[in-house]
Formats: sequence, structure tokens, C-alpha cells
Amino acid sequence: MEDMIKSLREKKKAISAVLIVLAVGLLALALILSFPASKSGEKGSHEPGTDGIYKTLEVHFLDVGQGDAALLICGGEAMMIDAGSNDSVDYVKKYLDGQGIKKLKYAVGTHCDSDHVGGLDEILSDFEVETLMVPDQERDTKSYKDVMKNKSKAGKTVIPKVGDTFTLGDATLTVFAPARNDYEESNDYSIVLRLDHGEDSFLFTGDAQEESEKEMLAAGLDVHVDVLKVSHHGSKKSSIRQFLEAVVPQYAVVSCAKDNDYGHPHAPVLKRLRILGVQLFRTDEQGTIVCYSDGHSPAWNKDPSESWQQGRAPEKTEDDGAENKAA
Repeated sequence: MEDMIKSLREKKKAISAVLIVLAVGLLALALILSFPASKSGEKGSHEPGTDGIYKTLEVHFLDVGQGDAALLICGGEAMMIDAGSNDSVDYVKKYLDGQGIKKLKYAVGTHCDSDHVGGLDEILSDFEVETLMVPDQERDTKSYKDVMKNKSKAGKTVIPKVGDTFTLGDATLTVFAPARNDYEESNDYSIVLRLDHGEDSFLFTGDAQEESEKEMLAAGLDVHVDVLKVSHHGSKKSSIRQFLEAVVPQYAVVSCAKDNDYGHPHAPVLKRLRILGVQLFRTDEQGTIVCYSDGHSPAWNKDPSESWQQGRAPEKTEDDGAENKAA
């Protein structure tokens, strides 16, 4: 009998010990769950999220000096929006090689200015391009003619229309402009693209100016996004107050050269962005900038710029139609 009682007591002690361990474990779990979850990819961090719901989207705003070039990668697919000038194309090609890019689903030349499409002819020559997208615009310039000579190297060439949509991985792009093919200003022919990736959104504006911006607003297009590629390198000819107040981005990226001839970005545009509480990135100060989207919140490879200074060079009269002078 004594042995039986002793055995029961030992079993009770063992059971009590197990219960204590379980209780401690449950308490620890409750404490962990009581704190807000911290994940990579939250706004302001430098790493993409890894929850696996969306494939990571990467948007590389390349430092091509006084020009535009963006590389987008999502779900094993890649595309270019503009390709910089002839002077910067070697950097662009080397950058794509460094990312392991051999094939582009799309190559977009937003408009015919040389600082946007100067390097596009070599992209068409050196990389497999499924679809070339260009506006319904013709220019008697070497850059435009070079692109037209090489357009047959793309699988097909299309002139996108407002409302057209296409996909890159699990991201969707929608064409917002141009609405016409009879603009006086070359920049207003710019193809404007909205990109949606889960809850994250981007607007790529090329060099679209006031007329195009007003047309997008009048058409009731949803221009409100998280990330704005500031039009026309931050020129005061673009980014009118009404447009920026409709976009009201959390982040904005200005692509321009340090000490450029045009004084980009211009003070009025910087002031409008600052009033809206936008966090600014600038290639003239920070080099190539990369944004990561996990479909929930953008993250960046660098901290926002702390400078709100206009471009340092004296502002010149902007002759955007001149070959190799496009601002």
C-alpha cells in the first residue's frame, strides 16, 4: 500500500511539473501576442516583407544623370520604363546585367526626348524585349530614329491607350496618359502608368506637364498613390498643386543630375511636396534608389533625403524639344 501511495504521489508531482511548464509556455505566448507584430518591410525599413502573400516587387530608380530610367522586377518578370540617354546607357545595361536580367516583358519609352529614350535602342539590341510601348508621337531626332530602327527587334510594338492594363508578376499597370496625339508640348505625350501591387501603388509620370495632369484630373482617374515618380525631373512646368494634392503620395522620387543645367528640382515643386508631408528621394543626391513592395507597405534601400534645396545650377530657359537638351 505504501508503495502504491508513493507511486501515486510521484505521478502527481510529474503531472504538476508538466502543468507548470504548460502554464509558463502559455503565459509566454500570451505576452508575445500582446505586442504589435514587427515585420520586415514596414514603412521606413530597408528590407522587403516576407509574408509570401505577394511576390516582392522591386522598383529601381536608376541614377542616369539628367534623365529617367526605372527597372521593375516582380514574379520573375522585368520591365523598363525609359532607359536614360546615350551617355548613361552603358550604366543601365551593366545594372541590368548585375540583376541577372536577360529578358524584358515590356520596354516603355514614355516620350521621344533623348534623356528618356536615348538608350532604348541599345536595350532593344542587347536584351530580349517582348513588347515595346511608345506614344503616338514622331520626332525628327536621332534618338527617336534609332529606336524606330530597332523596334523590329522587340516581339511587338504597341501604342497604349488610356485604360489599357497589363501585368508584371502579380502587379497590375494601368495607362493614364496620354489622352490625345496632338499636344503642342512634347512632354505631354508622356505615357503615364499607375502600378498596383496589393495595397501598394505607384505613379510613373515621364515628363507629363500641366496639360496632361489636368486631363487626368478631369477624367476622374485615381491618381492617389503611395509612391510618385515626380514628373519632368521636378520641373515647375509639371507637378501643379491640384495634381499633387490629388496624388498626395507618401513618397516621391526625383530623377535628375547633380548641378544640372536646369536647376532641377525647382523650388516651387519641392515646396508643394514638403507641405504635403511627402518623404523625398533624389537621384542627384542619393544615386540609384530601390523601393521594395510586399503588397502591404513600401520599403527602401536608403533613408529619405533631408535636403529640400533646389538644384544648384542657375535655372535656364527650358528648351525641352531640343535634341540632347531634353530636361
